Amino acid sequence: MEIITLLLSTYVPTYSQLIPEPTRPIDLWNPFGPTSTPRPKNQGLSSNEAAVRLSVGDIIGKKILLQNLPWTPTQDPSEQLPPQRLHFDPSPLPPRNNVTIYTFLGVPYAEPPVSQRRLKPPQLIRELPSKPYLAFQYGATCAQDVEYRPQIFVNDPYPFIVNEDCLYLNIFSPDVSKVSGMAYPVLVFFHGGNFQTGSANDWPAHGLASRGIVVVTVNYRLGALGFMSLGDSTTGNYGLMDQRLALQWVRDHIASFGGDPQAVTVAGHDAGAVSVGLHMLSPLSKSLFRSAAVMSGAEVSYHSYIGKPALAFNNTIKLGRYLGCTQSVAYDVWNCILSRSTNDIVRATTDIPIEYNRYLFLPTVDGVNIPGNPLWILNNAPTGLAAIPSAVPLLIGMNAQDGTEVILEDRLLGEFNDFNNVDQEYFRSYALEYAFRHNYSMNREAIVEAIIDRYTFWPDPADEWAVRNSFIQFATDAYYTAPISLSAHLHSAAGSRTFMYVNNYNSSRTGFIPGWMGSCRECDLYLLFGYSHLPDDLRPYHLRGVNFTDMDRNASQLFSNIFRRFVYHQNPNFLYDGSWSALEPRRHWYMNFNYSHWSEMSIPGKLERDYLYTEVAFWNEYIPALVNYMTTTFPPSEVSVRRQLMVFQWVVAIVVAFLLLFIVLTGGFAYQVCERSQDRHDVKESHRLVEHIDNFNSNNSIHEPHFPRVSNL
Repeated sequence: MEIITLLLSTYVPTYSQLIPEPTRPIDLWNPFGPTSTPRPKNQGLSSNEAAVRLSVGDIIGKKILLQNLPWTPTQDPSEQLPPQRLHFDPSPLPPRNNVTIYTFLGVPYAEPPVSQRRLKPPQLIRELPSKPYLAFQYGATCAQDVEYRPQIFVNDPYPFIVNEDCLYLNIFSPDVSKVSGMAYPVLVFFHGGNFQTGSANDWPAHGLASRGIVVVTVNYRLGALGFMSLGDSTTGNYGLMDQRLALQWVRDHIASFGGDPQAVTVAGHDAGAVSVGLHMLSPLSKSLFRSAAVMSGAEVSYHSYIGKPALAFNNTIKLGRYLGCTQSVAYDVWNCILSRSTNDIVRATTDIPIEYNRYLFLPTVDGVNIPGNPLWILNNAPTGLAAIPSAVPLLIGMNAQDGTEVILEDRLLGEFNDFNNVDQEYFRSYALEYAFRHNYSMNREAIVEAIIDRYTFWPDPADEWAVRNSFIQFATDAYYTAPISLSAHLHSAAGSRTFMYVNNYNSSRTGFIPGWMGSCRECDLYLLFGYSHLPDDLRPYHLRGVNFTDMDRNASQLFSNIFRRFVYHQNPNFLYDGSWSALEPRRHWYMNFNYSHWSEMSIPGKLERDYLYTEVAFWNEYIPALVNYMTTTFPPSEVSVRRQLMVFQWVVAIVVAFLLLFIVLTGGFAYQVCERSQDRHDVKESHRLVEHIDNFNSNNSIHEPHFPRVSNL
């Protein structure tokens, strides 16, 4: 990473040095029209309105009356004294209660991330765009391709405006009057969508707020506009920064909405769950929350983040090429992308083939927002080699068939085949694509065969219903069960008191989703937010008109009480039941939530151990070990071809070996011949030299010169 950062620092000057401190022009706030209609001066509040005063301006929200609820903001039926007690409860809870909820929708928490603030860290809002600000409608959804949302109803229109100016949050409070003097605990919720789609607007929280919780749902930037990076510490992870800024906004202002800023629980689903895990590991998010709830996601999943800066860099350059940005310097490519329209960027992101991971743009390990590889940090935290800044109490869980979202992402499969055409060929092709995108360079074929073998219904491998169910289980285990179980284990070992659940309640019995989906993706959210207790106009659009049953309402009451207890006490156990044990390193306890007509409302479910431990071991232990094996196996259809190829290779190798041997022998023989010839030549030369010396010596002895003797004078 240091090398890449050094190289980029040469070509990519620090962005903040090039763009001046942003100001907030009013015409950039909402290009589709004002978010809030100007209110006439001196107009008082109507009977269904409520006002809150903040340092950034006044906000006016709505009062919503919820009728016939089995609970109140301060009481739940499970907290009534059990009948076997000798004395009666002095304040019994009526079976039907009316609760008023205060809503403030589309509240901006940051300056619009457009124009000069595009692909920049978010900046805290300095003042609201109108005085007072009317928070009656949801704000815009962050830029995304809404056609690629995982949904069962593929032809439903998207009900919200999509725009880059999207940094809004929605607040649902049981009381803002402060007359009671009570400060309610706060739950900040980050939506899912694999960091590519989704919105806070999809999850109205009136029902959960009626439980006595101030609920805040948050929009954050998605896709390329939220996570495009050059692989260094100065670019990328803008979506995570948006979330952190929202948490800071909550800390500063939530008291005005009846919330306790010291009692914040951060929760998320899918990508939001991954975000929560990453915030627990980031020192920048320390002290912004006291507990965490993770639903259907884990930060240790390979498919949840980009661990190699070079891959993040390559994805950005690839996007630039698709947008016609062919400059040779990375900084110029970045600036060129900045000049492209929102639609062009979103469309190009959708069209680019993906080589590694599930998506092009995800949170990237940058050393700042994400200080290191999440798996490495959690593995080394118990030994002291790494630190977890927010080792807070953790509630973590999933749905038994979360993998349905993989099928729902295939829009063509739903549009033309009603998601029925999941056969063996589809299964095998997806397994091969999974192995390829996971960058299994060794034993890729063996991994595919191992997956097919593990998830084939052998009594009848061609049974289409069984194939689809097996595919859903494969996707659930690979993307959810294994990483979530691993994350729960590691957080527990690192010091977080961890409680795990698995939702097995099948909402499909209601009939609004197909039966094959089982306890599907987002089924736990239907229970958590209490939509079965709400009127049609307060539900998400795709749940309007659904006829929920009494069983659905009881299940929702029970499940939402789990979160209520955790938000209040950092422990999901009910008041008169302490059966839910925290997860231990060698005892992986989890609560099996599967409400039925015979279930008791005073206990959260059935405590069990080691959820799908063989499947967890298959993905967390066996597959990584298989990748490292040097021997490679192949599908039977390729064995004969590969055998012929191996025979040919052996023949060629033998021929080459013989040729090399012949060349060596020939060379050796030639060398010996040359050596012998040279020796003979040297012998002859030595003989000649000896004869010459002898002749010379004999001649000198015969003709020795005589000098005359000089007499003495």
